[in-house]
Order: sequence, then C-alpha cells, then structure tokens
Amino acid sequence: MKVYAFDVDETLEISNGPVKLESLSALRREGHIVGLCGNLNAFCTRVPNWQDFISFTMMFDTYPVIGGPMGSMVPKDVWLKVFRQTTFPTADEYIMVGNVQGISGASDDKGAAERADWRFIKESDFAVGMR
Repeated sequence: MKVYAFDVDETLEISNGPVKLESLSALRREGHIVGLCGNLNAFCTRVPNWQDFISFTMMFDTYPVIGGPMGSMVPKDVWLKVFRQTTFPTADEYIMVGNVQGISGASDDKGAAERADWRFIKESDFAVGMR
C-alpha cells in the first residue's frame, strides 16, 4: 500500500490543474491511501461527494504545538513528516503530487516533499500516468 497526498490548487482538475478526480478514485480502488495536502476548502466546496475520493486531509492546526508561532498553519513539510510517522508508518511508499514552485504553480510542493522524505511527482507527470 502506498500513501498519496495531493495538493489542490493548480494540481487537481477542480482547481485549474491536470489531475482528474477519477485518478484519485482509481488509486483507492487499487488499495492505496489517498488524501489532500492542500486547499481543503476548494476541494470540499467543488466536489459534492468529496469523502468518496479521499481518506485524509492536511490538518490546519495552529503551529505552536510543534514549535512555530501562534496562529500560523503547520507547514506542509512538517505536516507530511508527522503524518508519515504517526498515521501510516508502515506504508510501502509515501508520494506527494503537486507543483514545482514558479514552474507549474505557486506552492513549493516539491520542496515540501523532499524535506519530509516523500517521493514527489509533478502534477503534469501524474496526469499522464507516472505513479
């Protein structure tokens, strides 16, 4: 079993990206864990049956619990690292699908994945079949 975390903005089709929602469903049917590490509000408001596509979402708790300033969101790389260690520690692989900052989107998903020790797949590469 693999764990896939998808960015939303400029990654998924519902937010100007190339990745089709059916791809998320296909991964789940194959037995993988699929979730979001991005704009949860955009996903939930644009996908009426959103819970059929994902098993987890990035939690936007405040950061002081793990050393950040009060009221700030947990950075993606920190969240991915903690999620991997605490939620699915025995998965075969951890994969972040998202943007390369300044090239395919505004967020630094590639950097977050690398810092968290997750394999990264650029959204356009995933859309054409890279897994």
